[in-house]
Amino acid sequence: MKHLLYLLLFVPFFGMSQNNLGSADDRDRIAIDVLVPPQVEDIPDQAQVLLENKLMEVAVRNGLGGSGPSPRFVLTAKMAVITKDITPTVPPMEAYTFQIYLYIVDVVDQIVVSTSTISSKGAGTNKNKAYLTGLRSINMNNAELERFMKTGKQKIIEYYNSRCDFVIAKAKALQSQNKFQAAIAALSGIPEVCKDCYMKSMQEIGPIYKDYIDHDCQIFTNMASSIWASNPTAAGAADAGKVLCLIDPDSKCYPETKGLIAKMEQKVQKDEIRDWKFMERVWGDNVALEKLRIKAYRDIGVAFGNNQQPTYNNILWVFRR
Repeated sequence: MKHLLYLLLFVPFFGMSQNNLGSADDRDRIAIDVLVPPQVEDIPDQAQVLLENKLMEVAVRNGLGGSGPSPRFVLTAKMAVITKDITPTVPPMEAYTFQIYLYIVDVVDQIVVSTSTISSKGAGTNKNKAYLTGLRSINMNNAELERFMKTGKQKIIEYYNSRCDFVIAKAKALQSQNKFQAAIAALSGIPEVCKDCYMKSMQEIGPIYKDYIDHDCQIFTNMASSIWASNPTAAGAADAGKVLCLIDPDSKCYPETKGLIAKMEQKVQKDEIRDWKFMERVWGDNVALEKLRIKAYRDIGVAFGNNQQPTYNNILWVFRR
């Protein structure tokens, strides 16, 4: 069973200089995933779910929570049996000593950025109960786990601070291939705490987003025109209008839609006309438009990231080391 959790701390932002880790609050603004591959150990299903919940608890206790667009960094773990004994009791109990290995990893470059090990013991009338007991006994609020998370966050910040130009260059390469969503996702995944790199990325996202909406505008306009041509009725106009609403008014071909809308307006019911005119008023408001555009950057990155999550195979290399 695959459980993914995007984790992003929402805390006030205080500026920091390049390659400077800044304040403790700043360091927390990092997006990571939680993923435990079932192939690593013969862990009972209930225990695997509990292990993932424990990882989420580690993240929350260290000030993480929310959502983020980047699937690059992952918090993961494996659970190993060190000893197993059968107790001479009635009924007999299975008693285990476990080692739980925690990792924060970069799944793209396949680099471990932080590690930690926890020992625990568990006993039960069967294997599943013993695993669950062992996991429940772990104290997730301890100095070692805090160090583990802190080190991981520092390494992630150092990655973006030291490789900012590379990340931006890769995004531009994706832009040249019309892979606009991937480019925007790469840039929008840069944490705000990496202030200089983050500001550079925001400067680059604008032109990429412009290319993206210009590219989609022509596609949506052609699609709406085709819908209207095949069904020049009020219903067809409504269907075409739904496509036209996807067009950003700042795109190059947006003026072309005005003529198409004018042809269809007389076919559309009054409430649909009102909806269109309302949208036109919203797009005419520069402040509202800018807010929507900034939100669009983020939404594109999140949507792309949701479809590009690390798979079990992406993470198994950690456990074969």
